[in-house]
Amino acid sequence: MDAAFRFPNMINTLQVVGCHFGLQPPEWHYPRHHHHLFELLYCLEGEVIQEMNRESITVRKGDWLLIKSGVRHQSVNRSSSQYGYFNVHFDLDDPDIRSLLAATPYRHIPHQEAERSKLRFYVSELEGIMHRTLSEKAIEQEQQPILRFEDKLLLQSYTLLIIHDVLNLLREIPAPMKQLSAATKDSSLFAADVAHAIEEKLSHGLCEEASVAGVAKDLNLSRSQCSKLFSKVYGLSPRQYVSRQKLNLAKELLVTTNLPMTDIAEQLGFHSASHFSRQFRRWTGQSPTAFKPKHHSVQ
Repeated sequence: MDAAFRFPNMINTLQVVGCHFGLQPPEWHYPRHHHHLFELLYCLEGEVIQEMNRESITVRKGDWLLIKSGVRHQSVNRSSSQYGYFNVHFDLDDPDIRSLLAATPYRHIPHQEAERSKLRFYVSELEGIMHRTLSEKAIEQEQQPILRFEDKLLLQSYTLLIIHDVLNLLREIPAPMKQLSAATKDSSLFAADVAHAIEEKLSHGLCEEASVAGVAKDLNLSRSQCSKLFSKVYGLSPRQYVSRQKLNLAKELLVTTNLPMTDIAEQLGFHSASHFSRQFRRWTGQSPTAFKPKHHSVQ
């Protein structure tokens, strides 16, 4: 091709928690709870009743269920057969993707619809990773399986592909009227417009001390209104959004530049390099110096 094409820089974080395969007996019950992450559930065999916000839905073999973060739910196997499943809790700090994921409290994808995607193939590949890991060391010798770095990359890759296919299917499958009315109530066009305005102001103020109170004042909202509207549309609080966007920018500056820590801290609105370093360690579990590629280290 004659013209050059460049993809945008992307330094987003995928969080994967509680990714596992399970097999539960008849009359199994998991009590009502909620997560701060999104949940994807795939029924491998049998069926389970999921109760979410006083609504019940039966998830059968081949079905998928996406549950929004913060939604209280419980699981019950009332059938006479075993219930086998694949389950993953995840989060992505891309605001557009989170907005799609948080559009309704939950979405159910029947197996007939799921078969039009590669979802079953992706799950079989994850099963392969599981069997490969368990075959290396006996289950009784390992409380927590140790993944090779190749399998860690595959786990993240297949999780992203699963999210991709689920979102594509949800675009094609109309949401039930009950969910549409709930979504209209919780996230009207006005709420969405306001949330997008909040997001724009917060993103422009990342390198300053952009406060939720200041953004709320600019938009003639109370701080609680500001936080509530933003959370309804994006599925996380304005403060969490700012933290995640700052983390993304910090990673980009550490990877793509050789700026001193003091300059990076200043660009991100931190009071000092030590303040930035402490916060980065809270976010990632490692220091900025450890995260920075060695060939960019400042001597």
